[in-house]
Amino acid sequence: MEYPRFLVLEANSYDEDGYPIAAAWSLGEGTLKSVLIRPEDDWDEWDASNEDRHSITREQIELMGESVLDILREMTEDFEKVPVYVESTYLSEIWLNRMYEAYGAELPFEIYPVTDAFTGFDEHGLEQELQLLADNLFLDPRIPEEKVRLYLELFHRLTSASLV
Repeated sequence: MEYPRFLVLEANSYDEDGYPIAAAWSLGEGTLKSVLIRPEDDWDEWDASNEDRHSITREQIELMGESVLDILREMTEDFEKVPVYVESTYLSEIWLNRMYEAYGAELPFEIYPVTDAFTGFDEHGLEQELQLLADNLFLDPRIPEEKVRLYLELFHRLTSASLV
């Protein structure tokens, strides 16, 4: 079975100057990758009050994060010539562009709303299904890696039942 490429980004804030701090994405065979993103030198804004939402500290991303350039190389290779499905196309595009623009590059792949990968579901219906699945599998959809796992599992279940 070929799986869609799902990408979930977490950012330090939802403000205009927000930047990605974590990413998880799936590959065609259903595996996933997950990284913390070490900020670029000029990405210095940090609102500690958001740590309750994403459970990631500035110190964590500075110590354990991978460089933006390494992540861009990996994403560019993994997403070559395939659609990439994201939760919020608006915010995801802002955050991805921020990463690529840090190296003078343009976003080299197309992103689409995650609902496009799940025919028959609107955004609200998809979130309900994901939350039910998360409750059953004891996964936290606020964590990018676990959200990608939920997308993969739901896609697998719907495909097995011939519903997508």
